[in-house]
Amino acid sequence: MTNDAAILMMTGSMVHLLQPPRVPDHQGHLGPRPSVIGIWTRTSLRGIRSLMKSYTKELWFETRRRREFINITDQVEACVRESGIQEGLCLVNAMHITASVFINDDEPGLHRDFDDWLERIAPHDPVDFYRHNRGEDNADAHLKRQVMGREVVVAITGGHLHFGPWEQIFYGEFDGMRRKRVLVKIIGE
Repeated sequence: MTNDAAILMMTGSMVHLLQPPRVPDHQGHLGPRPSVIGIWTRTSLRGIRSLMKSYTKELWFETRRRREFINITDQVEACVRESGIQEGLCLVNAMHITASVFINDDEPGLHRDFDDWLERIAPHDPVDFYRHNRGEDNADAHLKRQVMGREVVVAITGGHLHFGPWEQIFYGEFDGMRRKRVLVKIIGE
């Protein structure tokens, strides 16, 4: 057996590729444990990818205000339905460095608290306070995005986003009033 071997284990409907545990046989050669389900070389594993589906979509936003939070849960759930994927993972990420995607409660008071808090830790004014703002005025938006995060990953179970209580997905805009996109990438089966 060569070092490029792997173990394919099937548990339920999931496929796992593992580096084989190696034990010496009666001649001292290293080999896999006899209890493995199957062994394939890298060359024969090419077909494994076909077991998993992939879906990609871009959502576009243009906010009316410089800072705004938009609940995008229904749009992401629609992507999950379109994908046909029943079990997997859904990545949702802002494709711009002054915007964010995050998970939290859809409560207007909380969103105002986020906005107030972000403005206290990274105020827009005075614009000339930031070294980045030489010819620009959005340094605060870069910092706000860094705090709120770039992306979320949500499990898909039974063809739906698998959330805890009150969880929703939000697009956070910190330098708005222009078109920006969010990537939705779903993988699974």
